[in-house]
Amino acid sequence: MTARIQIEDASPFALVEEPSAPAIETEGRVRYLVVSGRQDDDLWGPVGALWISEDGRRGGFLVNPWALWTGSEVVRSYHGALERGWSPETIYRYWQTEVWRGSYSVDHEREAETLLLLSELVAVL
Repeated sequence: MTARIQIEDASPFALVEEPSAPAIETEGRVRYLVVSGRQDDDLWGPVGALWISEDGRRGGFLVNPWALWTGSEVVRSYHGALERGWSPETIYRYWQTEVWRGSYSVDHEREAETLLLLSELVAVL
């Protein structure tokens, strides 16, 4: 099971839902990229973190609570890429190497011992 955030509502105004606790708790070491952009209060700050499992098979985007709208858009883009046949690893590499001009900034890659720890970090960024 992947720990991707899922949008159940087809409405364009739907916000993301948290991944299930078992999915977050079972994923071990992950690499991640903190993505910054315009938050819901119109200030610049962390939108969330794009993550990839150690084996490159699973990944997703964890949304910062201060950026639900923008984070939801990144999640939609992530899901769209998966639907077009991109793998979690390909999506991660794209975000890692893309030069973002204006919309987002992406920090250098970091590691977390578990996805649960990364989730907790994203919640307090």
